[in-house]
Amino acid sequence: MRLWHYRIIPALSRQHLLGQWRECLAITGAIRKNGRVNHATVNRLNDFDLQHLFVYVELVKREMTRRGYKTSDKSHQKLIDDVEYDWTQPISFSENEVGDVLLTDGEPLFDGFHDKRYLLQNLYMMQEKADTDQIEKKTWEQMLKQVAKKYPEFLKMK
Repeated sequence: MRLWHYRIIPALSRQHLLGQWRECLAITGAIRKNGRVNHATVNRLNDFDLQHLFVYVELVKREMTRRGYKTSDKSHQKLIDDVEYDWTQPISFSENEVGDVLLTDGEPLFDGFHDKRYLLQNLYMMQEKADTDQIEKKTWEQMLKQVAKKYPEFLKMK
């Protein structure tokens, strides 16, 4: 399980974006079953209000919609059953000029989790995928461009 840093969602490859949707569904299923997640890479979610997860799912949903990807009614119902998240009801949040996502109360999305360090870890993983042709170089370059709004120094990772 992994939640890619929210800043790279718009640049994820098709495979990774659809995989992220499946991860969101797996996470909500774990929350429904156990009241929390229990996997090393996502355990930090337990420290956050569900609103953070809802905003994250909204970001994935928006990117999938932008690309014209369809999801099943069954998966929408699963979100409702698991965590009472209704896909058809937009979640409020804001995004500033450098791409920080803020909840309605001004709290940064996954503050202390989706930070610069975690973003760098994600980028190193994606860089390896680009180096080994698991993602297109164009996708990798789009990721760097996406995060450069706030971290222009990451453009040097080319």
